[in-house]
Amino acid sequence: MNLRITRRTDRKEYERRIAPRGLLRILLQKTLHILARFCIHGGLRIVLYRMMGVSVGRHVFIGLDSYLDDQFPELIRIADDVTISFRVTICVHDDARRMDRVSPGQLEGTVAPVILERGCYLGAGCLLLPGITVGERSVVGAGSVVTRDVPRGKVVVGIPARVVKDVD
Repeated sequence: MNLRITRRTDRKEYERRIAPRGLLRILLQKTLHILARFCIHGGLRIVLYRMMGVSVGRHVFIGLDSYLDDQFPELIRIADDVTISFRVTICVHDDARRMDRVSPGQLEGTVAPVILERGCYLGAGCLLLPGITVGERSVVGAGSVVTRDVPRGKVVVGIPARVVKDVD
């Protein structure tokens, strides 16, 4: 599936113009997401994420209990040979809002794609925020919070994640 946006976009505009959804589609995505998160068989987990709308390349591993955004799964692109360890969280939307301008129940925020390039590795429990690209052959350390793009061939760790060395 092609990414239809390449930058941070207003959530309301995205839902209205680019990705309108019906109730049945939303229920299907939520059901597939729950099945994928806790599916013991790794190959079936990949199939379920693809059915959800995530673009998943070949030879990809996604660990148990990983959370791939189920509201806008079409904005997640995973290239070939990527390893996602267990309990990784990938968010492509935020619901940040100003309470003085928005009534309860209304969502304001942004959506932005997350791209995992070929051969990257995401350590256990890391968090990727909207709009992130993890470069080819890069490593994200366990428990890291990635707030910026990760350059090609680098190791990043920490909160927020910072480059500590090149991949050997």
